[in-house]
Amino acid sequence: MTPPVIFSIALAMGLAALGLAGITAWVVRRDNRIEARIRQVQGLGAPTNVAATQQLTDLLATLRRVGMFIIQTGILSKKSITALEQTLSAAGFRPASALPLVIGSKVALLVVLPIAAWLIGESLGVAHTNTKLLMISGAGALALLVPDRVVNHLRKRYLGEVERSLPDALDLLVICADAGLSLEAALDRVAFELRNGSAPTANELALTASEMKVLPDRRQALANLGLRTGLDTLVSLGGTLAQTLKYGTPITQALRALSNDLRHVMLTRFEERAARLPVLLTLPMIAFFVPCVLLIVAGPAGIQVFHLLAR
Repeated sequence: MTPPVIFSIALAMGLAALGLAGITAWVVRRDNRIEARIRQVQGLGAPTNVAATQQLTDLLATLRRVGMFIIQTGILSKKSITALEQTLSAAGFRPASALPLVIGSKVALLVVLPIAAWLIGESLGVAHTNTKLLMISGAGALALLVPDRVVNHLRKRYLGEVERSLPDALDLLVICADAGLSLEAALDRVAFELRNGSAPTANELALTASEMKVLPDRRQALANLGLRTGLDTLVSLGGTLAQTLKYGTPITQALRALSNDLRHVMLTRFEERAARLPVLLTLPMIAFFVPCVLLIVAGPAGIQVFHLLAR
């Protein structure tokens, strides 16, 4: 086996192991969530596994300590830390606790994956030093990229969920405002109602309501709603609510107008995706349908020509 083939096999095995671990974690999380819901309905309380919970807590605490040590040493630039904090905030995590965990995970993977690559090379009998160095370097690069990819994936999923359920949240805010609730109480109520249907949106609204109760300027809390996620829709929502607080305009009219605008934007995006389908289907049609049509249309004539030439 040539060195590139060995490296490709090792890389494929590493990616397969990571994918299997992710699928296993997702299945376990889903089963635990279903079990917790069943026990909640039956009034039995949440299940507890003290040993596993303690081991996971110790592991996370160790990773956080490692990440905090890396941050305090100043190895990472402030620009990199700020960008990572913004990404974690847009993914629904609090940077104060999630940032050290992500950095600690990178350090742990940077130690574990190169060792695993070296062991794989030894088990496959790779004798060439350059090939081993290439495998170890690839594993190190993978260790640095995997946490960022995971965080970016969580960020996209979180923001997508927030953007999909935001028009419904605005409709609930209109109902709460018409019922006479204040803005803070309306945000708390909507967050409570959305906690099962859309947890990311409920989390953002609840955090905004908490900041409005704590910060001296409530408009700053509304501005933070858009700064945390970077979504234009939340920036517009924060600006609209801030203007209603500043000028005393009716909040229901502003929320209704914003809700209609968001639904129009979502409809426009769906129409754009639908308009792209013919273009995206062109290559599959050429690759799969056209040969079949040619075979059906020109096949009999080709067979007859072949027989005539054979005679």
